[in-house]
Amino acid sequence: MRWVHALGAAVAATTLVGSVAQATLSVNLVPVPVNPTAAAAISSNTVRTFQLKVTQSAGEKWNVGALKLTLASGNGLSGYLYASPNHDNTLARNSNFGFNQGAGGYAATDVNRYDTFVSTPQFDVNSTGTVQGSNLNVAGSSDFPTGPGTATPVVPTTAGNTSAGNQTLDIVWGDQAGNQATTATDGTTSYIVGQFTVVGNTGGFIRGYSGGTAASNTPIFFPNNGTGPLAAASQGTMYLPIAGDASLDGITNQTDLNTVVGSFGNAGTYTQGDVNGDGLINQSDLNIVVGSFGNGIGAPPGSALGALVPEPASLGVLFGAMALMARKRRD
Repeated sequence: MRWVHALGAAVAATTLVGSVAQATLSVNLVPVPVNPTAAAAISSNTVRTFQLKVTQSAGEKWNVGALKLTLASGNGLSGYLYASPNHDNTLARNSNFGFNQGAGGYAATDVNRYDTFVSTPQFDVNSTGTVQGSNLNVAGSSDFPTGPGTATPVVPTTAGNTSAGNQTLDIVWGDQAGNQATTATDGTTSYIVGQFTVVGNTGGFIRGYSGGTAASNTPIFFPNNGTGPLAAASQGTMYLPIAGDASLDGITNQTDLNTVVGSFGNAGTYTQGDVNGDGLINQSDLNIVVGSFGNGIGAPPGSALGALVPEPASLGVLFGAMALMARKRRD
């Protein structure tokens, strides 16, 4: 099958190709809001969802991905990757994730909408556009940054929904149809190929790459989205932020608090202070930053950096910011 051949080529290219300038695929990590009703049903802790999105230009088609996501612990951080009741404990997929395609998807209040999963464009719809889940193949665990991987992926399970479980997603997956039949991806478009829901205040690093049909011998390494100390992360490392870290520098601190306070009451992006991904910068975002103040994540895998040391929390600063928000709401 075509995706298997592309997978082999992409794996080989991880050690041979140093530049991917010619590639017409790009990958981004996008925070999305979690409905409060669903969040409360999932956990009493902070619940955040991120989607791995691919953007392609005409002439290119995504057909393979490989990643290893590992959550951090310590330095005040804890949590796990959420596996919803309809989660596939073997392949890390849920076959009814067409929630952005109209009828048939999960409602925003349904916890299954926030599963941790991998997918193919059009949520695995086959060439007839009728059967979801039929084109997704999982080959095993990731080969990146060192390979080969194993024949068995490491995926979250419904039994692992505790602070001590579901710390890792390690997987290679692809589209057995080579993504040739999904008409919605013939031109410039974006779509989801993975989703990660984190319960708790932790974050982590996603290491991996995507591959396409137009440049099948070239891995498109995940972009380094970190700032400050995390900007020195090695190739193919993407930062899944810890709770409240709007600046993406690995520490939830005064910088993040200032960002939320400065934009309070406005619409905005994650780095502008919308740390819960709902498009608004408000009390919910402030609560996340305050609750996570002082937490920090260690250096990413493969980095020569020492561990990041979080700044000590300042109760005076936090209470002052909360008082300022209360005054703004009264004005």
